[in-house]
Amino acid sequence: MTTHRPTDADYDAMAADYAANPLRADEVIGPIEHTGAILRMGRPAKDSGAGKTPSTTVRLPADIKVGVDARAAAENVKSAEIIRRAVVEYLERHPA
Repeated sequence: MTTHRPTDADYDAMAADYAANPLRADEVIGPIEHTGAILRMGRPAKDSGAGKTPSTTVRLPADIKVGVDARAAAENVKSAEIIRRAVVEYLERHPA
């Protein structure tokens, strides 16, 4: 997988687009609440006291896996991050 890092030209284009099309009040969704489901990149430092993050295996139909992988590539994140976000969103929408 090739990663695309934004260039100065990309940032200039985004700034120009924002200047031409600023956010409207109805587009702002409010403050983002931290759910604790976002993992930090890399392993914790040896002496940090942080333990391992539990893992689980999920089987997905091929077409869903292709969609997850495509979204992950588009957002330059791992597929596990897309799945994690989906689970968090589901749990927020359907509390026990």
